[in-house]
Amino acid sequence: LYMSRAALPHMRKARWGRIINMGAVGAERAFGQAKISAYAAAKAAVVALSRSLALEEAKNGITVNVVNPSSIDENELTLEEARRIRDARFPIGRPPTVEDVAAAVAFFASEEAEYVTGQVVNVSGGWML
Repeated sequence: LYMSRAALPHMRKARWGRIINMGAVGAERAFGQAKISAYAAAKAAVVALSRSLALEEAKNGITVNVVNPSSIDENELTLEEARRIRDARFPIGRPPTVEDVAAAVAFFASEEAEYVTGQVVNVSGGWML
């Protein structure tokens, strides 16, 4: 919220900008984990804020989107390492990496995403489907 507030005047002046907010898988629906109500509400708020900003700023050439990553192992596997691991928790069959999340962010930041705004991409390997 604070970064968007600081950046928006400059983006409006340039008539171009990309805001990419980070949420979390499960931000749009509860997934049965106890004692995370405040966290879940905050992540749902990120999605709602982003969609509202997308509507408000589209006329200014600014897109606003959300990337919802699943939990990434603190071992920080490379994509190549992750591809060698079988992980049944994810339908895609391997654990997530920061590279997976970065690819979604890079797309939203690109010129190719000019017509994409107010969207949420769950980078989760199919977890939560």
